[in-house]
Amino acid sequence: MMMVAAVGITSDVFAPEATSGVLPRATRRTGLLDCLVVSGDPARRSRFEAAVELAGWLECASPEAAGDLRQAVDRDFQLVIVDIAAPLGDRVNDTIELAEEMASRPGTLLVVCGSEDSVDEELWARQVGAWLYLPGVCDGDSLTSLCVEARRLRDGSSAFVGAR
Repeated sequence: MMMVAAVGITSDVFAPEATSGVLPRATRRTGLLDCLVVSGDPARRSRFEAAVELAGWLECASPEAAGDLRQAVDRDFQLVIVDIAAPLGDRVNDTIELAEEMASRPGTLLVVCGSEDSVDEELWARQVGAWLYLPGVCDGDSLTSLCVEARRLRDGSSAFVGAR
């Protein structure tokens, strides 16, 4: 069961998507602090998740299989961290297409983690409109600082939310 608040009235509504943990974009409330982490490397994914949690984001989705990426596209995220140095699944293009889709959404900050010394990856990230490109993955403190700054931008600037 899921609680839905509409015009001040709270009611119980059964939503089949609630069992999968993913709600369609149309039913999600805006203004939440939701983050998506996409990495094929479990250790990196865990480090990203910990940094997001320490920075105070309300929810962190981190699919562990490429098939789960489709569900992520149907959600609104305010911060998306995509690790193209360690893509999720066998098809690198799925991860790249997800990053491009998320970069095109107003109010979404995209962080792309690429390989160290890859100029092509950095150029691609900047062309799609990534907020930040990380050549290699930082340590925990740096990642947490990055997530805190993203939250500050998200919380502090209403002009940012509609900009892009």
